[in-house]
Amino acid sequence: MTKKESKDKRIKDIIHAAVDEFLESGFEGASMESISRRAGISKGGLYHHFKSKDEIFLLANRELHKPVSKMMEEAVRKSSATEGLTWYIKNYLEYWKEHKTEMVFYALSMAKMLDSPELWEMYERYIESYVAFFKSLYERGIASGEFIPHSAYDSAVILMGALDGIAGYLIIDKELKLDSVISIYQEKFIHTLEMKNRK
Repeated sequence: MTKKESKDKRIKDIIHAAVDEFLESGFEGASMESISRRAGISKGGLYHHFKSKDEIFLLANRELHKPVSKMMEEAVRKSSATEGLTWYIKNYLEYWKEHKTEMVFYALSMAKMLDSPELWEMYERYIESYVAFFKSLYERGIASGEFIPHSAYDSAVILMGALDGIAGYLIIDKELKLDSVISIYQEKFIHTLEMKNRK
């Protein structure tokens, strides 16, 4: 293992330990000492990598976005807008269904955002990129004749909100079936807009 790989692994271990600590103790209850203890390193070792728990919290949120960003990149590479949106909805909902800890941490971050300008700004940029991603796929579908002409921006905002809303419910409500929800979302946000279904 190279020095860089070793450092990267140590950072990831710290982030995982910190997320567990934040979820168990809350942001206010967590401390650099408790995070270092959970990560199995000295407090000095932790301060070597991070100046404060706020810095760790911000990095943990950045890490939280990486899998979703990769999904966006993959969806854009699909051969059509329909295929990209279909693939994204399925994979996005499956991801959150399987990552309960990350979802709960996401909810904790929403509360913390009110008194953290840096976190607020991070989520503003995330939302902008999220809307732009969906808007570009809808615009692509309209331009190619896959979708009927409509407001790509409106569809993007509504789909973004709907996906984020249902993701949490999929974890909480045992009556909600993942496959059924995926089918409903694909029908409402893709198939009802397809040109072929209007002929």
